[in-house]
Amino acid sequence: MSLGSDLETIRKEKNLTLEDIFEITKIPVHTLNSIEKDTLFKSSSESKTYLRSFVRSYAKALKISDAHILTALESTENDTYDHDLIKLINPETLSEAYSLKKDKVEVDNEKSIDSEELKADTYQEEIDSSNKKIIKEEPKTTRPTVDTINWADMSKKVYASPANSKIGLVLIIILIIGTLGTAGYFYGGDLISMFSSEEVSEPPTSVQDSDTSNQDVLAIPDDSTAVSDNSQANNSLNTSENTVLPETLTVVLYAAYDKLEPVRVTSDFNNRTNPFWMDQGEAYYFDFTDSLRIRGQYSRFLLMYNGNVINNPRQNYFDPSLNSIVLTREILSAPEYQQNSTDNFPPNLGVAAPDSIVYRIQF
Repeated sequence: MSLGSDLETIRKEKNLTLEDIFEITKIPVHTLNSIEKDTLFKSSSESKTYLRSFVRSYAKALKISDAHILTALESTENDTYDHDLIKLINPETLSEAYSLKKDKVEVDNEKSIDSEELKADTYQEEIDSSNKKIIKEEPKTTRPTVDTINWADMSKKVYASPANSKIGLVLIIILIIGTLGTAGYFYGGDLISMFSSEEVSEPPTSVQDSDTSNQDVLAIPDDSTAVSDNSQANNSLNTSENTVLPETLTVVLYAAYDKLEPVRVTSDFNNRTNPFWMDQGEAYYFDFTDSLRIRGQYSRFLLMYNGNVINNPRQNYFDPSLNSIVLTREILSAPEYQQNSTDNFPPNLGVAAPDSIVYRIQF
C-alpha cells in the first residue's frame, strides 16, 4: 500500500468525497485524484515543495496532524512506506483493519455475539432426574350462585365503574341545557327588549331637513371610495406585472467542466432520486412542478433555466438538511431568469453553451 491509497481509505472512512475536500482546500479535483493514485509523486513537473504542500493540505482537511503526515511523506520519499500513516493514527489497530475485508470481519464478530446472547437469553426448562413432566394444577373454581354473591360489593363496583361516571356527566349536561332552555322560554322576551332598548334611535326630522341633509351628503366627496379605487388600480397593475410561470418548469443540468460520475437528481413528479453518469459537454432537461433537488460534484456542472445560468447555486440554494441544491418555483420567478438569453452565454464562465440538450428521463 502507498500513502495516497491510505489517504483515500481514511477519506472514505470519514464519508467524504473529493468534492468535499475541494471545498475545504480549493485544490483541483484532478490533483486530489492524482495524490490518491500516487501519480503526483512520480510527476517531474511539480517541485517537491508543491507536492508536500498539496499532501499536507489534503491531510489537514482529513484532520490528520502535521507531524504524522510529515513522517509519512519522509517514508514515501525514502521508499520505505508501509502503512506508516494508518499506524501513526491508530497505533493499536493493524493495517488489515482498513482492508476490504473489514466489513466481513465485523459481521462475523456480530454473528458470534448474537449466537452467545441467544443462548444466554434462551429459557430451557429443566426436568427432574426421573424425567417426569411438571404439571401445574389450576385452582378449582366454583360457579357463583345467588346465595354466594356479595350484592353490597357488586353495587359499589357498578357505581364506581367509568361507564357510570360518563353517564352521570351526560345527565349533568342535559340538566344544564334544560335549565337554560326553561329560562329562555320564560324570560327570553325581557332579554330581547333589554338589548334592543340599548340601540340609539335617531330623532325624526322634517322632510325639508332630510332633503337638505341629503344634498349636503351628496356634495361631500367620498375620499375613501377614491382611495379604494386607487388601491384597486395599483393592485391590478401589480398583478399584471407579476410573472406567471408555467405549470411545469424545466431546468438544464450541464456537465460543463468535467464528467459526472454520477450526479443525483430528485424531481417532485415522483420524488425518486435517480443517478446520472454524464460525460463532459452533455446537457439534460429535468422537469418538475415546485421543487428540484441536485446532489453531487457541484464544481463540475452548471444549472440553467430559460437559457440563463443560475448563479452560485451551491452557495445560494444549498439545503443542509437535504444535502442538496434545491431549486423552487419562487427562485425561478426572479426577473433575471425570465429573459431568454440562449444567444448570450456568459463568457466569464470559461465554457461555451451546450451544443445540444436532451431528455434523459421522462417523469
